[in-house]
Amino acid sequence: MLAVTLGLPGLPERQAGLRAGGLYWLTCESQETADRLCRQVIAGLSGSTRALLVNAAGSVRELLAGLPEEQGPGRLGLFDLRPRPPVPLIQALLKDVPRVGEGDRALWLIRVSLKDWDELVAESLADWCRRAQAWLASVGSALLVIGDQPPPALLDILLRHNDCISGLGQVYIGQGERHLLQHFWRGDAGISGPHDYLMPREGEGFRVLPRPEAEEGTPTADDQRQVLAQAEVLGGEALPTPLWQLFTDVAELLDQALAAQAATVVFALGSSDDIPALASHLHQLRKHCGRSLKLAVREVLPCLRQNDEQLLLANGANLVVTAAAPFLRFLALLRSIQGQRWQRVLAPEPSAVLMRLRPLPLRGSLSPRAFAAAVKKMTDNTAGTEVRNQLLRLQPLPALDGEQVLQQMQLSRDGDLACVAGGRVYLFLFACSSSALDAALRNVFRLPWQELLEGYETVTPYSVLPGAEFQSDSIPTASATPVEPQAAAPDHEAFQALRPKRIGLSTLEERP
Repeated sequence: MLAVTLGLPGLPERQAGLRAGGLYWLTCESQETADRLCRQVIAGLSGSTRALLVNAAGSVRELLAGLPEEQGPGRLGLFDLRPRPPVPLIQALLKDVPRVGEGDRALWLIRVSLKDWDELVAESLADWCRRAQAWLASVGSALLVIGDQPPPALLDILLRHNDCISGLGQVYIGQGERHLLQHFWRGDAGISGPHDYLMPREGEGFRVLPRPEAEEGTPTADDQRQVLAQAEVLGGEALPTPLWQLFTDVAELLDQALAAQAATVVFALGSSDDIPALASHLHQLRKHCGRSLKLAVREVLPCLRQNDEQLLLANGANLVVTAAAPFLRFLALLRSIQGQRWQRVLAPEPSAVLMRLRPLPLRGSLSPRAFAAAVKKMTDNTAGTEVRNQLLRLQPLPALDGEQVLQQMQLSRDGDLACVAGGRVYLFLFACSSSALDAALRNVFRLPWQELLEGYETVTPYSVLPGAEFQSDSIPTASATPVEPQAAAPDHEAFQALRPKRIGLSTLEERP
């Protein structure tokens, strides 16, 4: 009998087991999550288990790097499959996997990238699933496919073919938390329907937690329609209704809000320096007043970065409205949260969320070793959140070397770092979405970046930072000298004009 599970602590047996003859799919929101899940599944297998790992998204040995020798199955076969377009890859799996020897009564684990798996693959994928299930039944094995970055169409395709799939799970980010949604799962313990769990990080892997239980109904409260707000949120506009009560002192607003049950409380935000205190106020109200209280923040002057917004939401806010939203839009958004209950998991202390979602107090050029340590720290801190960071490998023009490229950088935000490692230039941008990359590079370089670079590629920290080139303590001569802000207004989402400072590894080590 094949006795294997997903190896996720906290996941009930009915949703964790993989039966012989079963084909299972797990789609993940990022490459890092998919790789960690692969390692966790392999590490959780018993010594009496036989397993085979096929990596079609990179090197199988790099995927398992750092896995302790005492963990994992008694016999583990490793195979690399060259990355290729979806349909040729499906055909290669169809042809090659059944030909591998010693695959009887074993767990097969296939790691793939699902980025372009749309409706064009539907017919080939359906044929592969049917034939794979028949083959698995004949050899008494189970097969788990773990993929990253699936397009929405892929889940629809897989759900349509649930007759030849034993289980389908989806890892996604929602409400600032990582979730595991199992659409259906068939194991030796039976069949289970949709289940949505929280899936926070635990060590090098993950664990599973039940979502907070929703209370029965929304309690009726006399203050449901009341709005308590700082006067600044109106921006000089007239009072919307007599149900609004304005406060010029935030302490008075807090005192009144602590006695509320289901009212709407609106704070004004005009400076990034006020964010930690505001996060603490939100956390206090959410913890004291419960989930029915509506907490909103209106940015009155542009100061919010992507991670700051997530910080406020994680500490209790139902809604954060940017300064770009007109007043009537702000009122419409406030109406949209009426009757809404806050659904996130509240951290025991706001400082815990603050440490995760704010960058290290570092900026500028670093040695490769310090750069790798800082990037890993910030990447780990924001894993499982909606904060997106970018690690870029820059390609200078042939006439320029790495030092010259660094001299043209003005890294003015905490968390924005650069280094030259192994002759290559790396740039890390904290809390920067892929859609904001062009605006980011315009602010990072004194000259248009196209005059300095042939291009750049986005790389993942866990795939490049363990390399030998990041073991050097050599600090580049081009470092963060003070520069004046650009004449053009910077993109306020992520790139405000600050003054760079020189930093070193000791600064990183002092942070707890």
